[in-house]
Amino acid sequence: MKHKEKIKRNIRDLSYLPREDGKRLEEGMFFRSGSLYKASPRFVSYIKDKGIKTIIDLRTPGEIAKKPDIKIDGIRYIEIPILKAETIGITHERGLKGYKAPPHMPTLYEGLVSNEESIEGIKKALKVIFDKDRQGAVLWHCTAGKDRVGILSALFLLILGYEEETVMGDYLLSNAPSEKRGRKYRRLIKYLLFKKELSEAVFQAMLAKREYLSSSFAAMERKDGSIEGYIAKTLGYSEQEIGDIRKRLLG
Repeated sequence: MKHKEKIKRNIRDLSYLPREDGKRLEEGMFFRSGSLYKASPRFVSYIKDKGIKTIIDLRTPGEIAKKPDIKIDGIRYIEIPILKAETIGITHERGLKGYKAPPHMPTLYEGLVSNEESIEGIKKALKVIFDKDRQGAVLWHCTAGKDRVGILSALFLLILGYEEETVMGDYLLSNAPSEKRGRKYRRLIKYLLFKKELSEAVFQAMLAKREYLSSSFAAMERKDGSIEGYIAKTLGYSEQEIGDIRKRLLG
């Protein structure tokens, strides 16, 4: 498969990340990604070759209906939305005119770890990811693989004991595809719709910025005193459960 499509779809195997003590996830078991809509035959082969048997789609039912995942035999698809449809500030329903002012991104990221609907979705997704009886590798995705996937991936890694800065570094890698796409739409909105302020707002919303994910971390701390407290109280993971997960998944 061409490297270009891997970048475009923002897919990566999280085993590349080392913990501070040098421990890593087993290679080829946990993948984060952007949309799988209209994936090329080579990308489908890549998915099959990696042994991915479960795909978690974090998008809303409306997003899925408009741009469904390409279906691959032998893979279990699970839909777990972690945002309400009306919460998503960027839509693209009828060409460029479908774009509207995006939400304030730090506030959106705070909501992803504070709103009950988002929390329930995150808990369901993590249950699938950590399921010891699950067969094969698992991949979770949204549209760009940046916001919803960014939060879920961050919590996955934090539960596994990764440092916040390591988690942040992985999140910021999403700028490779997101910035390119954002620049494209900034130009189109600015010069075809003549809406300079909207074009810049859309561009900023498409980026992966440190302040966005940091706002989620801060919201967790406000809610439960610390990120560890959030994992224990809001997500419901005991020290014993966390220890068992780390022992099972980290080499």
